[in-house]
Amino acid sequence: MTICTGTPAELHALQYVEGVLSEIEAAQFEEHYFDCPVCLAHLQAIQAVSRELASQPVAPVPELRPKIPPAWRARVWAGGAVAALLLMSVFTYRVFQFRPVQPAVSQNQPKLPQQTQKPAAQPARTSAVPARFSQLADLTLPAYFASNLRGENINTRFEAGMKEYVSGNCRDAITALAQVSAESTQARAAEFYSGACQIRLGNYASASEILRKVADAGNSPQQEAAFYSLAQIALTDNDPATARAYLSRTISLRGDLEERARAQDRQIAELISQNQPASMKNPETN
Repeated sequence: MTICTGTPAELHALQYVEGVLSEIEAAQFEEHYFDCPVCLAHLQAIQAVSRELASQPVAPVPELRPKIPPAWRARVWAGGAVAALLLMSVFTYRVFQFRPVQPAVSQNQPKLPQQTQKPAAQPARTSAVPARFSQLADLTLPAYFASNLRGENINTRFEAGMKEYVSGNCRDAITALAQVSAESTQARAAEFYSGACQIRLGNYASASEILRKVADAGNSPQQEAAFYSLAQIALTDNDPATARAYLSRTISLRGDLEERARAQDRQIAELISQNQPASMKNPETN
């Protein structure tokens, strides 16, 4: 069993919280810390420090005046040095406080359950700031694996479209998939992957129309993924109620996306709770 030493988080966690990683780098880091308790704890520690620093009042900048006596300049420099040391102490304390201690692992030790809940990419906001549910949206392209079943008749236009899809060329993929006949056995899949490409291109209205058609068509291999994708579109519009409704339908199908949908639903509920007024959280205190 391999134990992560936390190197990915040390390299990328701070950039991830600041939102400066590229989309591909951020997605790769999310896939790692989602299953790594060490990097998850490191990330949560940095988020905790960010919230602590954000809550500190900012002192007004004093007006510059000519001919400051040397003694006063020395005091100002010393005060700045003390503040810097205090800031470093807070950061070091937070990181080591939240970094878990790794127990010794033997080959007979049972496998620990995977972490199923991702932290928000940005520090929690106060009740005075609207919740940004769009930060929870999973906008990665759904994976596609070509079928290897013997004797299966693969539509050549569908195959050409999916080659473009796998390479990340969504515009050409949409063009090719649009030519798949409605009578083809791959027609429903062509619609779904076209909708996924529309999400990648930011055409959420077109994507919603296509994916609702796939979801409403009844039982198909793409129905569960269509409901999940519709939930992500609702999150981009900061519409948690609609997102949770689609996630509920995803969970009800008991498919491959059930656990991911449950984890995201918990994240939405937590963000809703964080943005509720204190009087609504503790009504008995009024």
